[in-house]
Amino acid sequence: MNLATHDRHLPELSVVVLCYKGGETIVPFLEQMERELREGSMENYELVLVGNYFPGIGDPTPAVITRLAERNTKITPVLLEKKGMMGWDARTGLRAATGQAIALIDGDGQMPSRDIVRLYRVLKSGEFDLVKTFRKTRMDGAYRKFISGWYNRLFHLLFPGASFRDVNAKPKLITRVAYDKMHLSCDGWFFDGEIMLESMRLDLNVAEVPTVFLKNEWRGSFVRVWTVLEFIRDLARYRIKYWLQ
Repeated sequence: MNLATHDRHLPELSVVVLCYKGGETIVPFLEQMERELREGSMENYELVLVGNYFPGIGDPTPAVITRLAERNTKITPVLLEKKGMMGWDARTGLRAATGQAIALIDGDGQMPSRDIVRLYRVLKSGEFDLVKTFRKTRMDGAYRKFISGWYNRLFHLLFPGASFRDVNAKPKLITRVAYDKMHLSCDGWFFDGEIMLESMRLDLNVAEVPTVFLKNEWRGSFVRVWTVLEFIRDLARYRIKYWLQ
């Protein structure tokens, strides 16, 4: 797809930012992101800020996003009562995006926002349908490195046709045409895996760009023992699902 021919009335790029429990920490992250987009000559963009919430837990994120959206017309807020975890949040954000290309990134600052401009230039070349990072250098500790390492090895064992090296790395950038062809239904933590399995099913052209994965200075990791068990369950479930297609 030639992104240069997009409808002028639509954003050239939608950046979907997953902000769950981010609170005020998303503010400097978004300021940096917008500065880097402008420095990269990106003006026609929108920010889709996903601040879905569980009632009664005192999460300030929806109020922060509402305040930001009132001041910035480029922001589209998605603030729904949660009916799932990361995958559900991501799908609600992607559905709200209107751009001819879509970027998906976590809002915790571990994935450098400058990668969005780098990856968009690769996507805009027209050679690829999906462009993502792989974490060549990681600063997030031995536990997360271990979990990510065995997860990627198990993924490739169950799906030997997978040529990418880092399933969960973001940002992920995809053309509107490719996204519209995907059948995404995961509500949980396997959502990144589902995106990559859909890219294989559709035989998309995928590129990976190296990045540095930063230490999370703002909040604790959501990766717990139960998250690992969910990954294992979904790997088995999706292996069966794609065998039957």
